[in-house]
Amino acid sequence: MSVFMRFIVLLILAVIAILLTVILGDYGPWYLSWLLGTGFMVLVAAMGGVLYEEQEDALDRPAEVKSRSSSGY
Repeated sequence: MSVFMRFIVLLILAVIAILLTVILGDYGPWYLSWLLGTGFMVLVAAMGGVLYEEQEDALDRPAEVKSRSSSGY
């Protein structure tokens, strides 16, 4: 994609964002915080799931973890 086409696409996105801001008016900050908060909570939930799975895997292989940690490195 050429630089000019990227500029046009970004210009269109900016116009859409400005129009949404004008239409939403005072409700804009509320919708923005709702959108950001929802995304943040999804990331926190995913992180919690990853940490839980890692802890479960660590319980399944305790001898391997101890041998790696006591190798002297």
